[in-house]
Amino acid sequence: MTENTQTKPPAFIFGARPETIDFPVKFKSITGADVDINCQFQYRTRKEFAALWDEFAAPAASTATPGVDDFSFSRLAADGLETHAARTLKFLKGWPLDLPLDAGGLVQMFDEEPAAAGAFWNAYRAAITEGRLGN
Repeated sequence: MTENTQTKPPAFIFGARPETIDFPVKFKSITGADVDINCQFQYRTRKEFAALWDEFAAPAASTATPGVDDFSFSRLAADGLETHAARTLKFLKGWPLDLPLDAGGLVQMFDEEPAAAGAFWNAYRAAITEGRLGN
């Protein structure tokens, strides 16, 4: 009897990198609902992702001179929302939401859903560094 020794081809091909990868973004809504959004992220190699992370971790250049009279919580919040939106646009390429995928749409989401900004970054980091786990 001859044994069949066919092998399955690998599920990937070296050098054939995708432009985007699908990965879920999950967080708890401000209302307590579980949110699960299947998003498309820009594919980056581990080295490319590390360079992006370095870019995000670099201190932001500021032309303002900090002082007691200059401080405003509302300005701090607005600057943070805009920064998160700009960074997210560097890796988020698609989503199935009715909200525009632009800085304004992301600022609105991050303003109304406080857990969203961190959830998008955590999902992207997991997609790039871990890939999909399990079945």
